[in-house]
Amino acid sequence: MRPLSYSQIDQYQSCPLKYRFLYIDGLKPLAKGYFSFGTTLHDCAEYFFRVKVPPPPSLENLMEYYRLHWRSEGYESAEAEENYRQLGGKILADFQRIHSADFHMPLAVEHPYTVNLDGVKLTGKIDRVDKLPSGELCIIDYKSNKDLFSAEYVQNNLQLSLYQLAVEQIWFLPVGELCLYHLRSNTAMRCPARSKEVIADARNLVLGVAEKIEKAIFPACENSFCPCDFAHLCPLYRHKYAPPPQLPQAPPVDISHAVEEYVELQSRKGEIEARIDTLKEAIIEYCRANSLGRVFGSEHALSYKEVLWTAYNNKAVRDLLEPLGLWNQVSSLDKTLLEEYLETDACGQELKKRILALKEVISSSPRLYVKQVSKDQDN
Repeated sequence: MRPLSYSQIDQYQSCPLKYRFLYIDGLKPLAKGYFSFGTTLHDCAEYFFRVKVPPPPSLENLMEYYRLHWRSEGYESAEAEENYRQLGGKILADFQRIHSADFHMPLAVEHPYTVNLDGVKLTGKIDRVDKLPSGELCIIDYKSNKDLFSAEYVQNNLQLSLYQLAVEQIWFLPVGELCLYHLRSNTAMRCPARSKEVIADARNLVLGVAEKIEKAIFPACENSFCPCDFAHLCPLYRHKYAPPPQLPQAPPVDISHAVEEYVELQSRKGEIEARIDTLKEAIIEYCRANSLGRVFGSEHALSYKEVLWTAYNNKAVRDLLEPLGLWNQVSSLDKTLLEEYLETDACGQELKKRILALKEVISSSPRLYVKQVSKDQDN
């Protein structure tokens, strides 16, 4: 099993298919100006605190470092880059003023770690670790996001949870505080350390993601970042950004026109059900033939999904539950009752896994879902 970082876990949770493109297929995303800007600010914050003895760098030294280490990749224009450069200078001037006033040596800066979680290696690099007056540790992660985070976001941030998990394994010292440092406003958003239960949940999440990656489970999941740099490879967007050629087994149909006619006729379904069914069959066959999850017309898109109908093997479940004295709770093998029982504390994880393994697909039916195509996506 390959090592996992927070960034990889976060990417898998957002879209498993994009995770595969990035970390298994090795595809490179396009450079983005805001990423270059964030990396430059991180580098400067590291330079400021990575001194062997006080004092920290002067404003002049920090600005010179900023100038020499500016990353220029991915900006939309020279004007946009210059605007970011001016903004970064103001941010770092405030950063230097604030932290020079009460400068203290951190315990660690850009500290790399690798910890073993039941055979899964969790790796990463922590921006900064301070030691609090209480002797406990404070973990700090710099963020260059445009907007300030909410308190709830900080309290539920998975990255901080994983950093705490790693730090407590590395140093055997208690973590007392977690902090997301918002660079644009030079605001430290702090919260208490995570409870043991939250750390355990974070650990299980890592193991769950690792298990899915090991099983090569990489579905495309639509999210707020869609379409991404790999839209031409994605079954949800490939038809729009890189229309595949008609395959020999695909029906001879103008798919863009078919999508629009399908939507129009569906509104008058009572009159024209036969035509709708014909179009539906043609579109579904086209999606299957070209391995597409979505096809586009000029104003609409149709998402194609194969809906699976499942049931449990009655005899196998009875043979499993009866010796445990649990069969009477689901004696008629009511699927709803059984799945409600699976979510209770009375059903342990091992038994839950064994029961779910008895779930079988008994039938499937194709479905099409209408999606309005926004004008922004056309540009």
